[in-house]
Amino acid sequence: MRTTLRNREILELLGETGQLSVPDACERLSLSPATARRAFARIAAEGLAEKVWGGLMRRNPATTPGYDMVPSSLRDQLNAEAKDAIARQAAMLVEDGDVVAIDGGTTTLRLSSYLANRPIRILTNSILIAHRIEQLRSGAKSAEVFLTGGFIYPGSGLLVGPQAVTNLREYHSRWAFLSVGGLDERGATNTNQLVVESQRAMIEQTENAVILADHSKWGHRDMIRQCDWSEISRLITDRKPDNWTPPIAPEKLIVAPPVTA
Repeated sequence: MRTTLRNREILELLGETGQLSVPDACERLSLSPATARRAFARIAAEGLAEKVWGGLMRRNPATTPGYDMVPSSLRDQLNAEAKDAIARQAAMLVEDGDVVAIDGGTTTLRLSSYLANRPIRILTNSILIAHRIEQLRSGAKSAEVFLTGGFIYPGSGLLVGPQAVTNLREYHSRWAFLSVGGLDERGATNTNQLVVESQRAMIEQTENAVILADHSKWGHRDMIRQCDWSEISRLITDRKPDNWTPPIAPEKLIVAPPVTA
């Protein structure tokens, strides 16, 4: 098993349980104790989890500045299939000629491959999204990209702050695709005030605010209120929550089918 895949599966287990011991990882993933310990050490060194006695504990985003915004290679691969399915479903909403705002995040980043060669205009506060679209564009009818100014939040590739918010409020979009830190009974939450300010500006300036969130966000509440359910035009996810019903009209909750090869 490749190291990246092994670490991804460990992080996915950790996301489900909150804490993971070496014996549990060995049993669930058919690893040797030595292999599990090496993987745990790498994950802790990356800052993706807390090293505790005998295992790992899920890191608390509220006490880790920028954690939920860092699209590292490992975080990008967490729930990768679900994120890709969600992004593909979201791209189906877009029509040629649309103006689309895209918030930074590991799920929204995957929109790039589905929108780069569409005749649309994209506004984003993510250097990573802008760069990936630029790499993927292949013709005269491919997407035009408008990148906000602002302060680059360390390690995230996100442009935030007053200049970013001012720029976002100068544009009107048909669709705004947004990432979240968590989804609870009231709506969406996130971990960073500067990021939420930019997301709020996108919501204010769009006809349709669309949340992209995989199942790991259900029932999770971060520090800052991002938006209420009433402000969300659609929510695209990979599966509905098991133990509660979000207060959103059924037609607004879209479950993306898996992406097949």
